[in-house]
Amino acid sequence: MVQTTISQSKTGSNSKLLTGMMIGAVVGGAVALLDTNTRNKVTSSTRGVKDSTVNMVTKVKENPGEVKNDFQERFKNASAVLKEAISEAQDLYEKVNKDVIEPVSQVTEDSNNILSTAQEATEDLKGIGSKVKEAGAEVTADDTAGNSQTGQTGRMYN
Repeated sequence: MVQTTISQSKTGSNSKLLTGMMIGAVVGGAVALLDTNTRNKVTSSTRGVKDSTVNMVTKVKENPGEVKNDFQERFKNASAVLKEAISEAQDLYEKVNKDVIEPVSQVTEDSNNILSTAQEATEDLKGIGSKVKEAGAEVTADDTAGNSQTGQTGRMYN
């Protein structure tokens, strides 16, 4: 019972929305037609559509086979043009893939390799630096030990 009331209220609000949209369209159209230029354009467009429709109906009545063949020919031509466009799009995709994406992928791979090598070199340099520091500490430790034994201050003679 409650669900029926909810669906009825939804249906009622939907129909109110559609009614409001229709009224808005009619009012908007009427306001637009108050302008002389708009009215002339609408009249001209309507006549053009009417004339095209009458011409098409006349052609179909006079020679339906010719109209059918004409439409078939148009669809074949459109299909051929569309197939050509698809083929060109595929060619373009393959060219972009070959000339752009593959080289970019190679550059990315090379850059990653260079970065990895640089990181390894940095680690190696840190190891070398710590060994040099250790060697310097050894030299300084030997110097200090030797100076304290001989009583020298570590100054050079002039």
